[in-house]
Amino acid sequence: MDKRLIEQLAELAESFNRIGLKPVICGGLGIYLCFHKTEGQARQMIRVTTDIDLMLTNTQVSKEAERRAIAETITDGLGYVVREGCEYYQFIKEPNQDLDILSPPVEGLEVENFRVKIVKSKLHGHITPEACFIEEGLRTISLRELMPDSVESSSLEVQVPSPTNLLLLKLFAFNDRDEGPRQDLERAQAHVWDVYVTIMLTNREDYLEGQQFISRHEDSDIIQTARSIVSNKFSAIEQAGWHRVLESSDFYPSLNRRDKEVMLDEARRRLIRWFDTEHR
Repeated sequence: MDKRLIEQLAELAESFNRIGLKPVICGGLGIYLCFHKTEGQARQMIRVTTDIDLMLTNTQVSKEAERRAIAETITDGLGYVVREGCEYYQFIKEPNQDLDILSPPVEGLEVENFRVKIVKSKLHGHITPEACFIEEGLRTISLRELMPDSVESSSLEVQVPSPTNLLLLKLFAFNDRDEGPRQDLERAQAHVWDVYVTIMLTNREDYLEGQQFISRHEDSDIIQTARSIVSNKFSAIEQAGWHRVLESSDFYPSLNRRDKEVMLDEARRRLIRWFDTEHR
């Protein structure tokens, strides 16, 4: 992962830690942080990203004082400015630092144009309903693991979603970009690539934790929708999900198509088992 991005993350973590919070990191960087110590072929396929996706959780924004502290930290303390056309939920900072704000629905906060208004006219979050369980199973990552030569990073910590929450975010993101008014096939391919990497880097403990998670929320619309996405787009290699991976020239370029399909079939079986779509 780009050293400059990790340094940007450390700066964000330091500012959040100062107000008693740990930033929750999603997106490609979140996947990297979750699995950076994992071994396996798919470890080398973690997608390089250039931005930070920051998820503001219900607990972090439940009180007005904390909401304002977060907004002031991002804009006044760290000096991020809003990206034109994406006011208050996408921020930029020179040189080439991007920060995108996400949020699950938060009781008591207004939602308009797909945005949760965390602090009006200052900080919004792109609404992410599938993140409603994001605080369950959060994993704490010490930045000392990523910046061993930096004394400043020794006490800095961030959090990343559990593998099941990462899969939920990426399945919904893929479905959003694969068809409909927001269709963007390049983004769809990036999201499904992340699905592949995530499911292939999980271990048995992750799986068992995921089964408990899914059991707790068996009847939720989020789990039911995720299962439908898996069933309709990932239950066969020929379906849209895995087809997007096969379209990428970067997917095991030394393998022929048949061997690539074998790799994808293992991911397919893991994903089906994870969401138990064959035994509903």
